[in-house]
Amino acid sequence: MLGYFVLFSVIGFLAATFLRKEQSIFTAYAIFAVIWGLSNGLIWGLVTFGELTAGFFIFKLTQGK
Repeated sequence: MLGYFVLFSVIGFLAATFLRKEQSIFTAYAIFAVIWGLSNGLIWGLVTFGELTAGFFIFKLTQGK
């Protein structure tokens, strides 16, 4: 479980560095979470979205914004 948290947080961080518009970032997160949720269960899709969003907030904290 901790491994997935770290993995998806890193993916969320990297997506935030490459995609500059916040709307694009959250759209990508939602698409990824839906795909993950369809393959592993709805609750895991929601958890994945939260983990990706955690990576986004870590990115924002490190950028000072």
